[in-house]
Amino acid sequence: MKGNSPHYENYIISGIGYALGRYPIDNDVIAGAVDHGFLSGFDASRIKESDAYQQALEAEPGLHPFSYMAAYLMGFRTRYYVVPFPPVASRYKHAENSLDLCVKAVEAALTDSGVHAEQIDAWMVSTATPHEQAPGMAETLKGFFTGYQNKKQCMTITSACVGFNYNIERALCFFKAHPEARHVVVAHSEVMSELLVNETDFVPFVTFGDSAAAVVVSRIDGKQKEGIIDVENGEDLQMIDFLGANRKGDLYMNPRMVKRRAVPNITRTASNLAEKLNISAAEADWFIPHQTGNAIVHEVAKNLDIIPCRLFQEVQYSFGNLSGASVPVAIAKLKSSGRLKPGQKLITAVAGLGGEYGGFSYIVPNFDGFNCDTRDLKGKTAILTGSTGGLGSAIAAQLACRGANLILQYNSGNDKIKNLQKLLTLYPVQTEYIQADFSHSDSVIAFAETILNKHKRVDYLIHTAAVSGKVDRSSNISSEDMQFAWQVNTAAAIQLNETLAPVISETILFTGSVAEDAQFSGSSPYVASKKALHSYAVEFASKAYRNGIRCIYYMPGIIDGGMGDLLDKAQKNAAMLQIKQPELIDVNAIADRMVRSLYLPKVINTRNIYENKLLVRKDGYFAF
Repeated sequence: MKGNSPHYENYIISGIGYALGRYPIDNDVIAGAVDHGFLSGFDASRIKESDAYQQALEAEPGLHPFSYMAAYLMGFRTRYYVVPFPPVASRYKHAENSLDLCVKAVEAALTDSGVHAEQIDAWMVSTATPHEQAPGMAETLKGFFTGYQNKKQCMTITSACVGFNYNIERALCFFKAHPEARHVVVAHSEVMSELLVNETDFVPFVTFGDSAAAVVVSRIDGKQKEGIIDVENGEDLQMIDFLGANRKGDLYMNPRMVKRRAVPNITRTASNLAEKLNISAAEADWFIPHQTGNAIVHEVAKNLDIIPCRLFQEVQYSFGNLSGASVPVAIAKLKSSGRLKPGQKLITAVAGLGGEYGGFSYIVPNFDGFNCDTRDLKGKTAILTGSTGGLGSAIAAQLACRGANLILQYNSGNDKIKNLQKLLTLYPVQTEYIQADFSHSDSVIAFAETILNKHKRVDYLIHTAAVSGKVDRSSNISSEDMQFAWQVNTAAAIQLNETLAPVISETILFTGSVAEDAQFSGSSPYVASKKALHSYAVEFASKAYRNGIRCIYYMPGIIDGGMGDLLDKAQKNAAMLQIKQPELIDVNAIADRMVRSLYLPKVINTRNIYENKLLVRKDGYFAF
């Protein structure tokens, strides 16, 4: 109590986000698999004989009996997988995994909250389909958002349908044990489709989808009680053998037993939570059950006297059963559609794998988000070469929007530098533009000395300056052609590193090329100079590491923009086929990931290979 005014310590969902698999799978697609005998367990004759189906057929001519059963009886219309249908084991090698989905969901939740990732006091993740056996997903997830110096703890639990709810309870316990803590990330991610690779029964294909969801739980003071009110979790051992995944990763499920145990567990949980709110479950503004399908949800709603307009099933209809992500995705949908109003009372209840069950009650707070400064690089300084190129200008914009002050090298092209200057005036950062022709060694040294005379410390050095060189048959390439490409693409970077290393404090990033793997015909000066740069970078990285400098050799795939524009469509397609790149990469997306690489341990959509102390990061392609 403060004076005569009541004071409450509340735990609210300050931000929320989710991500889905990229491939929508509708009922007709699964119906085709049933018709061709790939899936079993469906009796079309029983559906065709029903009066309800005949009535639906009149309203929707051509409605497949299977699609009718899935949508009208089971309550599922679409679900999203990370691979196209049918799920085949080989496709998952290059597909998004549960970590990828989780990163996207957490990024959306942090943006929605307005909290900077460095302000998160704990990271809690649950999943039953982890991207790897160890370390836990939470530890790796954190690496996509915070720098190397962040020591905040992480917790990962193996749990499916109730994992998110377990971690909500753990988050509240964490707050009580750490009075200084203000924000906790709670996330759940699942790639359920991968459990169906060897499945033949149609039910799980109709039911499950791939997704991740995340919330930022924040501690705030208030004059009234709101946010998370109560949490309940339990374990029903009578269901321990009837829903799970075996050692090979294949799903096992007894739908009748699951329903028999889930219905009373969900009903009882919702009733208990409502009682603590001094209402009945039917009086809640929204009842959000686990999106398991009509057979369970409708019976629970009947037990609790919940009317249809207060029963939320839209996630089930549109996305499928999302395991532990079902409830947070439902709340996200309500929020984004404007249907969550301050003061509304929510009750959630879930049950699933291994007999776990639980739920929580929530009063929607009057809260519009935090307004934190989320510029990761505020106060940092970066040197960028080749700043007027397609990739260079995109990187300059990414650096500026993150708050970095810029030292930009350019060679020629008045229109390009004017366009870049105009673009960067949008950001409140300091910018220096220095003209230097890297085809001449003296100009490179003069550029470096100009920096040394003005700056005692620079955080980042990013090499993007490059020329394609002469494109022709190797027999037509002169020694002068090779020397020109080597000077701009290799020697200039070597000179800058050796001269500027004493003032670089954090990271040097070399821009490599997919041409080292794809072997573009007719580009021997460019390919040879990039391979030489790569070899130098391996050697230099060891020396830099001893001085506390990280070195990254970044190899983008075929870019839609920048030097990628020098290739015609046929060349691009041939190269992408050779390196197993599924689609062109937007130049702004590459720039975003390259800038993240400067200060984050992990970056989505990339593969890391260490060559001694050099981190080689390949982006957008899967070969090599």
